[in-house]
Amino acid sequence: MRASAFRGTGLTARAAGRTAVPGSVTAVAALGARGSRSRRETAHAHQRGKVRLVVGPGPISSSQSAKGTTGRSVAVGAAEQESCMLCTSVTATDVAGCLVQIDEAAAAGVDVVELRLDFLSEHFEVAELVSRCASRGVRSIATYRPTWEGGQYDGDEDARLQVLVEASRSGASYVDLEYKLGEERLLSLKREVGCGVIVSDHDYERTGSWEDLNRLVSSMRDRGADVAKVATTARSTSDAFRMLQLARQESGEGRPTIALAMGEAGLPSRLLAPKYGAFLTFGALVAGKESAPGQPSLRDMTQVYRLRDQDSETRVFGVIGDPIKHSMSPVIHNAAFGSIGENAVYLPFLVEDAEDFMQTFRAHDFSGCSVTIPHKERVGAHCDVVDEVAASIGAVNTVVSSGEGVLSASNTDWSAAISAIEEGLGGPGTLEGKRVCILGSGGTARALAFGAIARGASSVAIANRTLSKADALEAELGDDRVRAMSLGDLEGSRDSGGVLINTTSVGMSGENEGRSPVTGEVVSRFDLVFDAIYNPLETELLREASARGKATVSGVEMFIGQAEEQFRLFTGGKADPPVGLMREVVMSRLSKN
Repeated sequence: MRASAFRGTGLTARAAGRTAVPGSVTAVAALGARGSRSRRETAHAHQRGKVRLVVGPGPISSSQSAKGTTGRSVAVGAAEQESCMLCTSVTATDVAGCLVQIDEAAAAGVDVVELRLDFLSEHFEVAELVSRCASRGVRSIATYRPTWEGGQYDGDEDARLQVLVEASRSGASYVDLEYKLGEERLLSLKREVGCGVIVSDHDYERTGSWEDLNRLVSSMRDRGADVAKVATTARSTSDAFRMLQLARQESGEGRPTIALAMGEAGLPSRLLAPKYGAFLTFGALVAGKESAPGQPSLRDMTQVYRLRDQDSETRVFGVIGDPIKHSMSPVIHNAAFGSIGENAVYLPFLVEDAEDFMQTFRAHDFSGCSVTIPHKERVGAHCDVVDEVAASIGAVNTVVSSGEGVLSASNTDWSAAISAIEEGLGGPGTLEGKRVCILGSGGTARALAFGAIARGASSVAIANRTLSKADALEAELGDDRVRAMSLGDLEGSRDSGGVLINTTSVGMSGENEGRSPVTGEVVSRFDLVFDAIYNPLETELLREASARGKATVSGVEMFIGQAEEQFRLFTGGKADPPVGLMREVVMSRLSKN
């Protein structure tokens, strides 16, 4: 076990098991050691605002609060929460690294830096870190998270808490104290610290009920919280929005609150924090170096999701699917909204249960959503109006709210894909009389089979791993030109010419990447190969087709085409889609993958 020293705080730990210098708190064997537990960060979506800090008999301004106070009780008041602060956590294991990260955070434009002291594995002076934040014009939160609350510190409790007291007296804007310390300990510490007190609680398993969350934040106030910080784990989008509602309720009553749902399903609680009045929200300095599960990068938060532009009137759109990390829809739609000055944001929603999501959609008055695998065939049942084409296809990829509670569903996939395929064949009308084979039997397969029939294809084969699903789609389409077959039947077929279309997830970025849904022998029998997957830009199927001299069409063309039509639906047709920009941002992002 390694020991840490805290120079400049009145605490100096020697080697493990040895006492500290005279006059300091006794350092026991565990003092300052970093825990062996995995680094689970408990970052929360805090709400910023120009809050006023009450010191002694009168208030000081929020700008003064960043410098802290010494030896006086400080409480965060209820006033003027104008905007959500943006925060990042400094998690370097050495002081030099911390100082570099503080500088990088300030350069990135954050308002607050959380100093994760528990990550440090060497002697440190907390005053040096706090001073660096102040000199860079950012506020600081001193957090010294113990292993029993998901942090790294497994040393002496009295020593840990004394470091936080000294941090407050060195100028920290806030100290983070764990709710589980208990009421007596928290109220005692409240009297000692010289800055705002964040009382925090973290649940790494679930998100509690609305009643449980309200009881928790009320108890936090009773235990001296100037800012209540609740972090849970989201299992669904509804969990994330329950946390956002908590932030909205508390901020509406002038009670600063950080309400965060961790994990991928909890992402909305971070990205919509300004709209819902959260005290602040966290972002990672660099993508891939997140300090908490589901944490987006500062760059994406500010440049893709335009966090700084959000307010309570911002309209919410998104894409639902499972998986959803691969989706480029947020990139393309947020860029398009920004180009016309639309007060709207578009998020990725990880959704397992379509019905649960649609209930959340209605409850929170979302403006619209795109629908992807595996929900295209499920969402229509939860909408009020399904247009004729989408009803015929039996799948939807777009839902728009009228603003009066009426949800309308449509399908923009089929026309975008068929147009891209015909362009690859030579132009409009070139699919007529052609043989078409579609891999898969889901919502996208339905849309493309419908489109191929509508454009005059001579035959449409539905090839699927599970033959019964292909049979079901053949029956539903009800056209003599459609026939179902297994992948084995396709492998053994000797038909040649026409178009091969992949609508399965085989080859998609992630665990399926680098795979092809069919053999090269099958590919060789077609004139053109279309893959509905757009990430990666060139799938294994398309590489195989190109190597065999076949014409290919990437799913990017379908993706951009359907997004153009969705943009018209989302904006009510008030602006033409910025097609050039949409293509540019997607190609730029894909080229970096």
